[in-house]
Amino acid sequence: MLYIFPVVLCCSVVLSSEDAGPDHSSHTVNDPAEKLFIRLFKQRRLDQLEAVKRILALDSYEKQYKMVTLMTEKVFTVIQSSRVTLESSGYIPGSSSFPKDENVLDALSNILENTALFGEVLLRLPDIAHKILKSKYEWDVMLHWSLGFVNQTQLLDKKTYILISLVSQELNITERDPNYVNPYRNTVTQKTVQNLQNTTGKKKRKKERQKGPRMSSGTYAGEL
Repeated sequence: MLYIFPVVLCCSVVLSSEDAGPDHSSHTVNDPAEKLFIRLFKQRRLDQLEAVKRILALDSYEKQYKMVTLMTEKVFTVIQSSRVTLESSGYIPGSSSFPKDENVLDALSNILENTALFGEVLLRLPDIAHKILKSKYEWDVMLHWSLGFVNQTQLLDKKTYILISLVSQELNITERDPNYVNPYRNTVTQKTVQNLQNTTGKKKRKKERQKGPRMSSGTYAGEL
């Protein structure tokens, strides 16, 4: 079965035309096992949508940062171990036949799914994701590898190929399209500023209310 980090499953991204991404239309899938793999992967991508939405719904930047950090650690641990398995098996994306060995198949699933998952987080929470990647050079290198790996496979749906293309542009791995824009960057920034303003306003109002005789219980008269 495909692997997904249990806390963070989320979001399908649509930032540009569906004509983006590599053309794998010539690839015909006849193997029932491969068809099942692709169908399950598409379902997992829908599950991912719900999890990243839950991260976005967290009420503070600190909570979001902590959650993304925990997720990132798990994601790259899984990608690294799965890479070792695939390379030792001799599997080459886009060239090798669909794997029958269960360990190789699991490793392939892990890389595809975790790369897509982190890609969603990178686009939806760019400031946090970029900061985390800068703190761990090996994660940045591993992400570059995994993006190249999954882009060479013929096992992703079209929307996921678009996602991989957008992530590569966001990281400046590939040249950005002249019309490229990540609308989530401004949205997240504005939401963070608004949250900070709301929090500051609440603290200020609370401080203003704390003028007056203090009761022996430690509460204020006006609060009884």
